[in-house]
Amino acid sequence: MSLKKITLTIILVFIFSHILSSTGQSNEDKLRYDFSIDAVSYFSNDQRIQWSGAEATFGAEAKFRGNLTKAIGNSEVFAAGEFRLNQSFDNNILIDEYREKYIQNFKPDNFQIAQIFIGFRSKNFEVSLGKKNSDFGNDNLIHLTNGEIFQPFIRTESILWWETGLSLKYRTGIIRLALSIVNGGPEKDTNSSKAAIARAGIELNNFSVGISAKMQDGIGSEWQKQYKNHIGADLSFKSGKFTISAEGIYDEYGFRKEFDSDDIFWERSLYYRDQFYKPETPITGIGGYIDILYKNKKIIFNINYGEFHPEEISDPYHDTPVKRGIVKFIYKFSKEFNFFVGALIENERIRESVFSGAKGYAYIAGLHFTLN
Repeated sequence: MSLKKITLTIILVFIFSHILSSTGQSNEDKLRYDFSIDAVSYFSNDQRIQWSGAEATFGAEAKFRGNLTKAIGNSEVFAAGEFRLNQSFDNNILIDEYREKYIQNFKPDNFQIAQIFIGFRSKNFEVSLGKKNSDFGNDNLIHLTNGEIFQPFIRTESILWWETGLSLKYRTGIIRLALSIVNGGPEKDTNSSKAAIARAGIELNNFSVGISAKMQDGIGSEWQKQYKNHIGADLSFKSGKFTISAEGIYDEYGFRKEFDSDDIFWERSLYYRDQFYKPETPITGIGGYIDILYKNKKIIFNINYGEFHPEEISDPYHDTPVKRGIVKFIYKFSKEFNFFVGALIENERIRESVFSGAKGYAYIAGLHFTLN
């Protein structure tokens, strides 16, 4: 099925289901619908990739989300999904012997399954199977675009947004527990090894705190296995229109066995995290951020600052700590329509000569429309 047919099908399903859901179904045994569609158009300029020729561009994208729920006695079954439409770069992107290594960074999936899972929920217990948001940590971040560029370092480079597998959750009083057995990466697996993710937390009306861990011997096929382990803590406090939150992690990454990084054919880190250090030995690092969010009826204002300090492995391109500040502002013209701007700035880092024109900042401005 072509991308146009997929898109048209999703839109028709959304419209039809939206009509059904608005007819007022009070019977708990009937299927309940909840669907939304988001459209985003913007101009962005990411000077960190100034060397690519793709740093400044207009763009557009969309997001479709929905869930179906059916009550069964005192419990319920549910299915949920999130599907994204992403715009491609032109095919005549600048490529030479060195830039070719990064070509996958500029080839987003036009049609992306962000989430799709099915589950069962009782009073205190929930189990789900499929691809969904990771159970690691707990963020209160503002999301501007599908590319998720304007986010803290540990969220763009370490913690995965989504995991695929089996998730179990239990809550009683203020206690929140989660355990997942997952592939270790967001998509279907390329090796038999599986990861375990666990989180234990406390949640009150305006306060939450938790600790998380993800452990696995490596993601990817045998000679391409990379560590993707972390132990972390998260904290959130809300007072009036303000929410203050923070996350921190101890991170493990890098190749598990000797591997030539020139042979990487997937998306690369711009921070030289795709490296082999020692046999069966991960590269480590410590990082975190603090986030301050203000919301009222008309505006959302967000400030975020974080740092990541990698282990020194005698590579100056890798060893420099990353310090990242982010500002986001959203003005709501109505419930459905808003204007947004965002900016990211990082400390200057040692760069290879081919990256000599790059600078440590990016910005975006755009419009967002939602219907639900």
